[in-house]
Amino acid sequence: MPAGTALQADLAIIGAGPAGLAIAREFAGTRIHVLVLESGGYDLEPQAQALNAVERIGEPLDRGAAPGRGYSDELSWLNDVPAFELRNRAIGGSTHTWVGKCAAFDEIDFAERPWVPGSGWPFTRETLSDALDRAGTLLNLGPNLYDDRLHTLLRSRPADLKLDRDRLRPFFWQFSHSRERPGAPLRFADEIRKIDAANIEVVTHATVTRINTDRARRRVTSLNIRALDGSHARVRAARVVLCAGGIENARLLLASGGIGNDRDLVGRYLADHPRAVIARFGPGEAAAVARHFGFFGLAEGRPTRFYLRGMALSPQLQERESLLNCAAYPVQELAASDPWLALKRLRRSRGGKRLRHAFEALSSPGLLAAGLHRRLVLKRGLPRKLEALRFDTMVEQRPDRESRVTLSSRRDVLDMPLARVDWRISAQEIRSVMRLGQSMSGEFQRLGLPEPRLAGWILRDDPAGAAFSDMAHPAGTTRMGRDPTTGVVDGNAAVFGIEGLYVAGSSVFPTPGHANPTLMIVALAIRLADHLKARFMDAPRPPARAEAVS
Repeated sequence: MPAGTALQADLAIIGAGPAGLAIAREFAGTRIHVLVLESGGYDLEPQAQALNAVERIGEPLDRGAAPGRGYSDELSWLNDVPAFELRNRAIGGSTHTWVGKCAAFDEIDFAERPWVPGSGWPFTRETLSDALDRAGTLLNLGPNLYDDRLHTLLRSRPADLKLDRDRLRPFFWQFSHSRERPGAPLRFADEIRKIDAANIEVVTHATVTRINTDRARRRVTSLNIRALDGSHARVRAARVVLCAGGIENARLLLASGGIGNDRDLVGRYLADHPRAVIARFGPGEAAAVARHFGFFGLAEGRPTRFYLRGMALSPQLQERESLLNCAAYPVQELAASDPWLALKRLRRSRGGKRLRHAFEALSSPGLLAAGLHRRLVLKRGLPRKLEALRFDTMVEQRPDRESRVTLSSRRDVLDMPLARVDWRISAQEIRSVMRLGQSMSGEFQRLGLPEPRLAGWILRDDPAGAAFSDMAHPAGTTRMGRDPTTGVVDGNAAVFGIEGLYVAGSSVFPTPGHANPTLMIVALAIRLADHLKARFMDAPRPPARAEAVS
């Protein structure tokens, strides 16, 4: 658009990731004109991605062998992206590089826990039930069940291991898959193309560089947007929702003169999901463990929806020993001779390599036949040739004021200050992961399962030797609170003291739980959309139709 263009809309959404697009979708076909502003395009572009650079001064520290983020195959390159720079400036946001893993937060995650200072959400999980179900539909998920209640819906139920529920509890995750490409992760960029609504417009390559307010700093008045080619524009909207992610939400508020930061809370309480490998099983032991911990499919529905079974610390143990919520999930390390891997290579290969890959695939006919029976009849995960089976863990973080995002003295090509990230991991996180590994080892021995080879730092009882990576799940930097002394936004995600400004995404989480955040992000976005609809309905005058004036 020409430099200096002025845009006007009823609702401006900053960021076209899962949060922003979920809100836009809820307004499709209404009288509210929605303008979605995205810093990138429809695909990942190097120039836009370069705007994600940060100045990192905190974790992850070089305290041992870095575990990476656990990605494999086509996404293995994500393991090497620097911490807090794995963010996607493109329509669809994080869903360009996710595997679709989802779970709802536990009831304990919403509770005010005396052993977790700063914990407690301004509402309960029960009040999110409807939004979670609607989010599950949008993400093409199965039922929002992540414990033993799921068993009655599975074709092949897990055996009752008689786990000591006072220490450990089974936990399930499910995966968001494309409706058009079964097996492939859902991409929100595909979903926005399906919305045929004249009231929703998307502006690409439009980086918001400043949120402007009135002189009293009590109401949002406009947004400055810039493109990498130097063009610029201004947006006026009755209401603005900031949906740019856990780092960018705080960065933009701070770069706009500290909007919402009267109590010095913007950017503080930065959390992620510290990840570590806590246990391994060799190829001779893996099958006996994979019988109980792996993929289980629903009895009904096509294509079959699969859930991954792992385990988590029990709420009782968390309370008794002042631990954080923490879970472990199985990850298969495939042997090079795995026939299913050879079939995958066969589909992609050309020429003479096809014959070699076909021979590799057919070298284990019994495993292929058993796999088809397990997958199609029993609806279980495929039997694989493994080098090892490992258990990875993700742990909730306790709220820490000193773990934070501030502004760097360095600037990007749009003259915005970089985010300065000081991520901190406390002893409580490390102790929680250690207790999960110890509990898992003790329970497996008691139940007669193969004994796991625990990570060296757990065996040595050496917290200083723990090696963690981030999972690119930044959260908490514009946290919800019951009042301005405890949060940046209220229970409706409205920024305290700033009329017309809202925040969506994981940055509003008071505590991040252990689960992957996308399902919760979308559920909270839908909840916010409902609130905004009510506010627009209560408006004293009908919103004006959007216009663009050069």
